[in-house]
Amino acid sequence: MTLHRLRILMAVAKHLNVTKASEELHITQPAVSRQLKLLSEECGVGLYNVTARGIELTEEGQLLLRSAGPVLAEIERIKNAFSKGKKVQTLRVGGSESPSVSLLPVLSAVFRRTHPEVPIVIRTDPSHAVEELVLKSEIEIAVITTPSFVPSLHYERCRQEKLAAFTCAKHSLAKKQKLTTSELSQVPLVMKRGGQAGDFQSEEILRRLEERGITPNIVIHCDSSWAIKAAVKAGTGVGFLHRDMLEPDLKRGDLKIVKIADLKMEVDSYIVYSRDMPLSVNAQAFLTLLRQQPSKTRCAVSQLKLAEVVEYR
Repeated sequence: MTLHRLRILMAVAKHLNVTKASEELHITQPAVSRQLKLLSEECGVGLYNVTARGIELTEEGQLLLRSAGPVLAEIERIKNAFSKGKKVQTLRVGGSESPSVSLLPVLSAVFRRTHPEVPIVIRTDPSHAVEELVLKSEIEIAVITTPSFVPSLHYERCRQEKLAAFTCAKHSLAKKQKLTTSELSQVPLVMKRGGQAGDFQSEEILRRLEERGITPNIVIHCDSSWAIKAAVKAGTGVGFLHRDMLEPDLKRGDLKIVKIADLKMEVDSYIVYSRDMPLSVNAQAFLTLLRQQPSKTRCAVSQLKLAEVVEYR
């Protein structure tokens, strides 16, 4: 019998509704139902009944709640008493490459406006590695672009990440208004090597070309996005990266976007967090920002010194 399950029972008893209890606890409805079932099995008696109006506690459930209430209240009192002067808990978030380049730093800056005392760590890894970090509780919440849809993790759509084909501004291809996918098969390509951080854009582009029967002419595989940009700037050919990573080079005039006809250049990103472990208060606040991010990313944060508020690992 865990405190977590007792808190779930208390929330369900308060609302008599699994959905409202899950919203209060910031965990999924299936997780609430699963933990209630496990608690009933642990007690060896039925603690609740499901009715047309929601959830009703049995006599045994009400007895357990009356017994657990003072215990939970005392634990909360002790926690509050000993948390005075305690170091503020670090907010640990993660992301695959594209979200880590723009979205997470910007939202971290917005978060710091209302939580100036909270240190933030942003971990950047390939999507599957970020999922593993969430499973190990090394980070609480993340945004990734290639979800594995692990059953014990919760996924919700975040936004569309824009991909871009680009070339050196001095390259002859920079003068073309648009390339067809057939023309693209003749162009030297610089792509990210499979398995590297942010490599999803290479996998997606190759998959979409294969669907059209196009065999790409890849001349260089790179381990990093910076290496791809360097190779393209040297005049090798066309590279593919997240649009966010190209903005400084586009503004300086070093690179130019190459439009590809009939090739989708977006991919969905997903917010990821544990189904079973409740989010901390700080992570809940950050989740709210992620859900509101279209408006929040338009905030004027350019004057904030991100390097002073975010630690990257």
